[in-house]
Amino acid sequence: METEKKYKLSGQVHVKAMELALSLCEPGSSLLEIAERTENFIRKQGAIPAFPVNISINEVAAHYSPIIDDTSEIPDHSIVKIDLGVAVDGFITDAARMKIFDSKFEKLKTSAEHALFAALKKINDKVNVYEVGAVVEKTIRKEGFKPITNLSGHSLGQYSLHDGLSIPNYGKNKKLWKPKDVFHKNNAYAIEPFSTTGKGIVIDDDLETIFIHYSQLRNTPSPQAREVFVYIKKHFYGLPFSPRWLVEKFSKKQIEQALEELTEQHVLHGYSVLKEITNKPVAQAEDTIFLKENGKKVILTRKKVSNS
Repeated sequence: METEKKYKLSGQVHVKAMELALSLCEPGSSLLEIAERTENFIRKQGAIPAFPVNISINEVAAHYSPIIDDTSEIPDHSIVKIDLGVAVDGFITDAARMKIFDSKFEKLKTSAEHALFAALKKINDKVNVYEVGAVVEKTIRKEGFKPITNLSGHSLGQYSLHDGLSIPNYGKNKKLWKPKDVFHKNNAYAIEPFSTTGKGIVIDDDLETIFIHYSQLRNTPSPQAREVFVYIKKHFYGLPFSPRWLVEKFSKKQIEQALEELTEQHVLHGYSVLKEITNKPVAQAEDTIFLKENGKKVILTRKKVSNS
């Protein structure tokens, strides 16, 4: 019960934070302002960001979070995905919403949303993840689009954003299902369909805006890099972080040098911005659910917590 309570508290903060982020998202709005105001709001609620706010525009599917001194703005005639996470004592809720600034994206937007609702309806204890993936794929294809097959939903654990189980956005032959690939009671899951007018595959961009503490120090770093590493290890709990979160403590130059040194040593891992391979627009819809002991689903990241 305590775990469920913490997830619900996380979800309540998430709903309010998402409302704020969406209210700030308009053509000409600063991406940096949207992210930082939302992240600071989460902290003021007694929670922490589970990862930096992602603001992914048009063909960008995921992992774009504003960089230090970012001057980017929401463009006209765009589709914008805001993906944010909240952690309360390490219990994470993760959800994404969209805003569109051109009616040509309406059907693409609703295809991802319909796939999410269909997936949430399908999930229960012991259902195989590929059953859910098949529902996602069928829904998106029926509406004339393609699911992004190399992105997936995921299980959530305490201070663990991707906790071992992936929930695909496509189906798989039942003969290839594995017994371990099922949903379990007393666990939380982020379900996140992506749809596109492109090929349904994302690739890495050269830019990395989000990092995570990946392993312990292997070599002797420079004193400047060690200082940054100690701070990261102490303050971010092994969760993804933004270099922006270091600027109150360190200079931009020290941050950049430390990140370069620590990623080269594989102490930190940088997440590449992900783009659709043909540069076609991408839609994303996501919610976090918790499967209770009695088998009921709680949708944590909606304004009215839903039980089914």
